Amino acid sequence: MGPYKPESDVDAAFSPFVEEYYRVSEDKTATTAFTNFWPADGSLVAAGKTFKGATSILAVKQNLLPPDGNKAWWHLIQGANVVSEDSKTKTINAKIIIQTTYTPGNCSQPTFTVAKGADGVPNWTPHTGNLLVYNLTVNTIQTPTDEACTVA
Repeated sequence: MGPYKPESDVDAAFSPFVEEYYRVSEDKTATTAFTNFWPADGSLVAAGKTFKGATSILAVKQNLLPPDGNKAWWHLIQGANVVSEDSKTKTINAKIIIQTTYTPGNCSQPTFTVAKGADGVPNWTPHTGNLLVYNLTVNTIQTPTDEACTVA
């Protein structure tokens, strides 16, 4: 999280949320620890396709990071900004550099849409089924992807 510099309207609680999200996503063996970020009807959007529910979401992760494969990845979280907000949700766009065992690596700019509690505050507590949509902007769900990296 060293290079992480969010815009001023990004909740401070997003930092530990996104850090935990990527810690778990980098673990090849993580299953429910990964899928419990979403509610039962949550979505992961990747390469323009929507995958709903834990089984589909986990299948995408395991396709990109095979549990028994030789690929590893690390996410460098550079920044974040608010994309939208209403009384029930808040959507944050994160700028991520993905380092992998593949050269030259690949990048993404995902958005995270989380539910707000009755108090109107976004629930950034990991593993509570609060991640309504994770939208990963990549051109394929095969591994490796070939998303170009740009340095901020």
